[in-house]
Amino acid sequence: MSATGRGRAVVAFGNPDSTKHVSAYVPGLGTALDEKFATNDVQRARDTAINAQKLHPSSSSIVWLGYDAPQIAPDAETLLGNLDVMSTASADAGAPAFNSFMAGLSATNGNEDPHVTAIGHSYGSRLVGAATQAEGGIPAADDIILLGSPGVGVDRAEELGVGKDHVYVGAAENDPVTTLPSKPEVVAGAAAVVIGGSYAAGDIADQGDDDIWFGKDPASAAFGATRFVVDDGPLPVVDGKGPTPAHSNYFNPKSVEEGGDPKSAANIAAVIAGRSDLLTTEQHR
Repeated sequence: MSATGRGRAVVAFGNPDSTKHVSAYVPGLGTALDEKFATNDVQRARDTAINAQKLHPSSSSIVWLGYDAPQIAPDAETLLGNLDVMSTASADAGAPAFNSFMAGLSATNGNEDPHVTAIGHSYGSRLVGAATQAEGGIPAADDIILLGSPGVGVDRAEELGVGKDHVYVGAAENDPVTTLPSKPEVVAGAAAVVIGGSYAAGDIADQGDDDIWFGKDPASAAFGATRFVVDDGPLPVVDGKGPTPAHSNYFNPKSVEEGGDPKSAANIAAVIAGRSDLLTTEQHR
């Protein structure tokens, strides 16, 4: 751990130097080295390791906080009101550190060809996307999982460097982060308001309706990844749990009634453990 920036930490469950299946999870918006990191992100890594080990005992899971994630502005009325999360700066700055970590992870693993999965949740998926665009891509990565993604900076799954059949997406219907408007939509919608029109102008700017803030929607058919089943999640605000409750459930193996998403957690574990044959998939958006 380190006090650099908003804090740095790498926490592993299972031994990433000896297990055959290793995953590294990059958290997103609002993450810092604080009490919530332990209760949220470390717990997610633990749950993920336990689930993966049920499918293959030689599995480990890591949460990697090696960058300064965008924070939630307390006075912002919308997600796009957070200037940091609207920018790629944090992702671009953190991507080299993630690739360096992944290279080290591969070098220290004692297996001849370990199976490595990179996971990006929320804004962390944008960092993973940036990391794939470095020369050689993410070192040793075999699979990529994108969860609650606002876009990854590329328009096609094959551009992530592991083959489109090795890119997996979980996107809850009630997760607003996965349906953020594209930049052309925002500009067109703002212009329509100024001239007295409606936000329908945004639909004209993105007629395919498959672009979101950082590019093509990873859950769309146009992107071309494998979309796996997740629960729709609770509705924003209505359930009294804040504006994005569905955004936080992907890793949680508890029942839906307890605030979890066991189908999503099982699908994540299947990819990590090299058992993609156990995935339950759903149609693209």
